Amino acid sequence: MNRKRILLPIWYEYYIFEYYLELSKELKLKGYEVDLITSDIVLYKKFTNAGLNSRYAPFLIRLFLKRSGNIFIRTLLWLSGYIWVSIIRRQYDFSILPWDNKPLWYIIQKKIPSMMIHNCTNLMDIEQEYNEHGAKKKHKVAEYLERIFNIKLLPRLNGIILRHNYFWYLDRLLGLRSENLLIGFSGIGLLTVTGNKIKENLIKLGLPKKTKISVVGNPSYDNFIEYSIKFTHQNKRDFKKALNLNEDEEMFSLFLSPSSFSDTMIEEIEVVVNAVLFHNPNASICIKFHPKTEAKFYEIFDNFISQKTVNYKLITSFNGDLFNLDMILSSKCILLKQGTIAFIAMLVSAPIISYNLRDTFYHDDMMKTMKASFHSLSFEDILINLDKLNITSEMKKLERLQVAACDKFCVRTSSSKSQIIEVIDDYFL
Repeated sequence: MNRKRILLPIWYEYYIFEYYLELSKELKLKGYEVDLITSDIVLYKKFTNAGLNSRYAPFLIRLFLKRSGNIFIRTLLWLSGYIWVSIIRRQYDFSILPWDNKPLWYIIQKKIPSMMIHNCTNLMDIEQEYNEHGAKKKHKVAEYLERIFNIKLLPRLNGIILRHNYFWYLDRLLGLRSENLLIGFSGIGLLTVTGNKIKENLIKLGLPKKTKISVVGNPSYDNFIEYSIKFTHQNKRDFKKALNLNEDEEMFSLFLSPSSFSDTMIEEIEVVVNAVLFHNPNASICIKFHPKTEAKFYEIFDNFISQKTVNYKLITSFNGDLFNLDMILSSKCILLKQGTIAFIAMLVSAPIISYNLRDTFYHDDMMKTMKASFHSLSFEDILINLDKLNITSEMKKLERLQVAACDKFCVRTSSSKSQIIEVIDDYFL
């Protein structure tokens, strides 16, 4: 049997790409030959140590990738990318891409049959996409040129002009033919998404008809449901002890997804912390930051929380999604405004108290859209929702909401990776 060869072009390590290592192992067990091409020494070593094929992208490609914020270098990236991909395309039967809206990944999916795996929180709500990506200024010159020459210059989503910079025009000149830069709109052959509502929204937004879309869940969270069932009270105590928090006190965890915080954002989080400590003055507060958070904010949060309680822990490093799951399962509840952590919590039926107390213009309505939490619009709402955590009937209602939310946004499945491989298998039939 001729083994099909699959390309994994992952230029850098990023936490939402973590599942690629295990996916590659499963693909290898299924008889596929998988090659990682990267610019990252950490990724290279991970794959090599796991007995998987890995190699570095050519030197010039790596150099141009690092400096693609320069117009001249970006042009060279496009041109060298066309040449490089044309050379390697005959070596591969298929490619799996993290995203399809960057120059090299776009070129690869045009030259090699490809799949993109979507595992983020965008595309949950159409209005949110318009609000987040819609242009805030007029583009009269570009619109005039479109009318005169009957061409498409501006990025659009269902006719709405989207925000963009001058790189959009450069990329168009150099070969980009996507309607916009939202992931999935490149015309890629296969696309997997985490939930049924995301699939529905993509179709409504005009996903190219040649793209076959499949709902598979989130491959980053395989086996989390089974793991949570086996998680014991002693496991909770051990986790809190490892954080140097009181094992006998309730722990409330905040997951913060911004990498930078405005004064308004900090003020909002302070209100949330105040509510928790008003509800339970002896509670432990655990705050988990996004891996890309600017270091200066750690001190800001440490200063204001240390004035309120000694029972707190700030976690500033990314320790993997399994660590996040342990943190969720060890908490009385998690409190959050936005982020993929909501997917993990609702998958394992963990209580979520969400909040939107201030307009921060950063995915403010995500949790309202999901309907998978006790949602709060004020300090008083948070207190009411904290009390609900001890009311069985309220917790049952929340569990039913989370079942419905999973179907829409992150389906519960025993193995998303297996379903992804099934999609690939079907392609080769």
